Amino acid sequence: MNIRRTRRGFSLLEVVIALAILVTSMVLLAEIQTLSIEGSREVQKILVGTSLAQEKLNEVLIRLEGEGFTDKDVCEEGDFEEFGDEGVELEFGDSLKDYHFEYCISEIDIGLAGDIAGMAESLGGTGLSGQSEATSELTSEAPDLNSLGFSNEMISDMLGNYVREVRVRVWWGEDSKQAEEEGNEVVLVSHVANPTGAVVMTGAQDGEDEQ
Repeated sequence: MNIRRTRRGFSLLEVVIALAILVTSMVLLAEIQTLSIEGSREVQKILVGTSLAQEKLNEVLIRLEGEGFTDKDVCEEGDFEEFGDEGVELEFGDSLKDYHFEYCISEIDIGLAGDIAGMAESLGGTGLSGQSEATSELTSEAPDLNSLGFSNEMISDMLGNYVREVRVRVWWGEDSKQAEEEGNEVVLVSHVANPTGAVVMTGAQDGEDEQ
């Protein structure tokens, strides 16, 4: 008895479905790869922006230490075209052309009158066992500066010569406002104390430049 075996091929419908699945998979893989590349680029931009912001912050702090506090806010902006180190012939060329910076050294508006108690309470509660009774008693017995005749403005005037805020912003793109809206920026803030309270008067004559 002879048994005839027939081989059944793929129908046109099965081939079309298989091709559709293959094309869909390839499209999804391409989109995933594209998103991955874009995500890597964004991460790279954030890393570069953070490094540039830290370098600029260090530069401003060194300048502030050398020149001292002034009676006016000092703000500047620019790009990183000249960023590098001539001593070791380190130049970045056009790789940083999309990055820009702006920084401001400004006097702080210190509203201590309503914050001293909360500050003391926070500092007292940072230990392992929480706030101690001694700290609690000191906080509760601390005098209200407003009741002693010290307003927020008076305290700010008295302490303004001793503290400066340094704010550095690095952003990338073509428009600063758009970069802020899209989060394409890195902002670093630091505070510098001046124990002497000496301030350089930018509008004074020679020999009368400090108070």
